[in-house]
Amino acid sequence: MKRDLIITGFFLWAIILSSLILSPFVLDFTLTTRFITLALFLGVIFFIFYRTNVTLKVDMDLLLLVYVAYTLFCSSSLLWAKNTSEAIFEGCKLFLALLVFMLTLFSMKRHQHYFINNLLKFAIILFFIELAVGISQFCEAGNLSKEALYNITAINGHKNLYSGFLFLNLLFLIMAFLRLTKLWKGLAFTSIILCVMILFVLKTKAVWMGLATSMIVYFAISAYLLISNKINLKLNIYAAIISLVILTNVFFLFVLQPVIRDHITYTSKTGLEVRKNKIEKKELDDERLIIWDKTYHVFKEHPLMGVGMGNWQIYYPDAALTGLWRCEDLNVTFQRPHNDFLWILSETGIIGFNLFLFFLVGIILFLIKCITSITAHKQVRVELMLCCTAITGFFTISFFDFPKERIEHLIWINILLGISYYHIKKTVPIVSLKHISVDKTACLIISGSLSIMVCIGILRYKGELCLREMYTYKTGKVAGKVIDLCKSASSFVYTIDPTSVPISWYSGNANASVGNYKQALADFKNAYQLNPYNRNVINDLASSYAFENNIDSAKKYYEEAARISPRFDDPKLNLVAIYIKEDNYKAASARLKLLFHNSERRTAYQKIVELMIKE
Repeated sequence: MKRDLIITGFFLWAIILSSLILSPFVLDFTLTTRFITLALFLGVIFFIFYRTNVTLKVDMDLLLLVYVAYTLFCSSSLLWAKNTSEAIFEGCKLFLALLVFMLTLFSMKRHQHYFINNLLKFAIILFFIELAVGISQFCEAGNLSKEALYNITAINGHKNLYSGFLFLNLLFLIMAFLRLTKLWKGLAFTSIILCVMILFVLKTKAVWMGLATSMIVYFAISAYLLISNKINLKLNIYAAIISLVILTNVFFLFVLQPVIRDHITYTSKTGLEVRKNKIEKKELDDERLIIWDKTYHVFKEHPLMGVGMGNWQIYYPDAALTGLWRCEDLNVTFQRPHNDFLWILSETGIIGFNLFLFFLVGIILFLIKCITSITAHKQVRVELMLCCTAITGFFTISFFDFPKERIEHLIWINILLGISYYHIKKTVPIVSLKHISVDKTACLIISGSLSIMVCIGILRYKGELCLREMYTYKTGKVAGKVIDLCKSASSFVYTIDPTSVPISWYSGNANASVGNYKQALADFKNAYQLNPYNRNVINDLASSYAFENNIDSAKKYYEEAARISPRFDDPKLNLVAIYIKEDNYKAASARLKLLFHNSERRTAYQKIVELMIKE
C-alpha cells in the first residue's frame, strides 16, 4: 500500500507541475516544456512500477478498448503523414493522455480519498497562480478592449486556452467546495466566485457556450432524477451509443458543411480597400467558418484515414487561401481549424473520428446511467453530475476552439474521464472482454517509451531554442549564422516552425543570399517535401528553378503558388518577368491584370509591357 501511495503522490506532482511549468526561452512558452515534464514524471512512475513489482490489472471492456484503439490508430498515422515529425509529436501527446487516464483509474482504485482531496487542493493552488499571472497581464494591458484581452493568457499561451482551462478548473473548484473543509472550503468558494468573474471578463464565447451547455445538462439530469420514479424508461445503452454516433456522423458529414457555406461568401474584394473597417470585421467574422470549410476539403481528399496527426496545418492551404485575407495580405498562418472535431476528422479520417466518438459518447451515456443508478450516495451522485456537465461543456468548447492541442487540457480532461470511468465500472455492468495484467516487463517497456518521448521533447525544445535565436539573426541578415542555427534546430522530430514553415526554407533563403544556389535549391526541394502547400516555399522553389534555367518547372510552381494564394502577387510578378524575357507580352499583360497590390515592380513591368505592345 505504501508503494501505491508513492506512485499516486508522484502522479499528483506530475499533474500540477505539467500544468504550471513554462519556459520563456522558446517560441511556445508552454507546450514542449509541459510535454517533457509530463513524459518525465510518467516515465519515473512506470519505472517505480517496474522496481516495486506493483502489477497494474486492467479489465479491458469495450469503452477502454475503443480509447486504446483510438490512441494507437492516431499514433500510427505517422506511417501515412506528409510531415512525420508533427505526427510523431501529436501521437506522443495522445499516448501521454491515455496514461493519465489509466493512472487516474489506478489512483482511484488504490487511494481514492487521498488522490481526490489532494487533487482538489492542487486545483485551488493552480487557480490562484493563474489568477495572479492573469491580473499582472491585465495591469500591463491597461484596459478591457478586445485587442487588450488577447494579451491576457496567464500561463496557458492564449486567451481562449486560458478561458478553457479555467472552465475545467471550475469543476474541480466546485467539487473542492463540496468535499473539503475549513480553510480549503473557504478558498474554494472564493475561487469559484473569482473564476466566474474572470470568465465573464475574458469574453470567450466558446467558453460561455460551454457553461450554458453544462448548466442545461445539469438541470436536465436533475429533472430526470425527479421524475424517474414516475416513469419507467428502459433504454439499451449500446443501441443509444450507436444511434448517437450515427447521428453525429450525419451532422458532421452531411449537415454542417452546407450550413457553413450558407453563411460565408468567398470574395476577392478586387478594387476595394481590404482594411476598411466594415470589410475587415466581416472577414474576421467569417474567418473561422472559412477555415472549417477548407477543413472539409482536407477530409474529402483523405476520407478514410485522414492526413495524419499534426498535418492539418500542412494540407489546408491546398483548398486555396481565398477568403482569408489575413493569410494572404498579412502572412498570418493557422495551425489548427478551431474545431477539435473537424481537426480529428481531417487528420484521422472516418476511422479515427468514429473511434473518438464511440469513446466520448459511450463515457457520457454510461455516466448518465451511472448517475441514475446511484441512490445511496448523494454526494457521489452530485460529483458525477458535475463530471458529466464538465465533459459535455468541455467538448462544446472544443467545437469552437482547440484545447486538445495543449498538455494541461489533455491532463485535466483525462482525469475527469478517468474518475467518471472508475465510477461507471463500479456501478454499471459493462461486458468485460479480457483481464490484462501489466507486468514488470510491460512497465519497463512503457518507461523506456516515455524516456524516448522525453528525448523527443528535448529535441523539439532545442529546435525552438535555435529558431528563436535564428529569427533575430534573420533580421540582421547574417546568413552563415542562420544556416548553422537551422542545422542545429532540425531533427527527425522537428522540421517545421510554429507557423508551418519548414526550417529548410530559412536555410534555403540564407544560402541563396550568399550565392550558394545549388544548396538553396536542395533546401527548397526539402522544404517542399515537408510542406508542399506553403505559398512562400513554392514561390522560392520556382525561383530556384528559374535561376537554374529550368523555366518549365519554374512556371509550374509559380502557377501553383498563385493558385494557393490568389492575392499573393510575387509569383505572378515572377511569371510576368519570365514572359517579358520570352517576349510574350500578351501573357505578361494578362498576368499584370490579376495583381492585387501596387508596387514599384508592378509599375516597371506595366511600362515595359505597354511600350512593347504598342510597338
